[in-house]
Amino acid sequence: MVRHIFLWKTAPNADPNEVVRLLNELPKRIPGCRSWTLGKHQGPPGASGDLWDYGLVSDFDSFADLQRYSDHPFHMEVVNKLLPMFAARAVCDFELPDSAGGKR
Repeated sequence: MVRHIFLWKTAPNADPNEVVRLLNELPKRIPGCRSWTLGKHQGPPGASGDLWDYGLVSDFDSFADLQRYSDHPFHMEVVNKLLPMFAARAVCDFELPDSAGGKR
């Protein structure tokens, strides 16, 4: 299984609720996503550096499934709408070991 992590800071002039709404449309319209969890950062600022406003964790059966999701026309449409709404963003994709419940 492949885990896709997306972190972002909302641009000052953007509506964070609209960002969340648009992102939450993706798993409804694009097949292949096994799980989807999105939330606002809740912890206090600490010594660990600049914090992200929101995070999204989604799981796919394979990197090929993640690539199909990323290349899907609806995903591209949503990304084009969202890019001006982000002040910063980061992505990390990695394979989970079988012991974490993933299948190969």
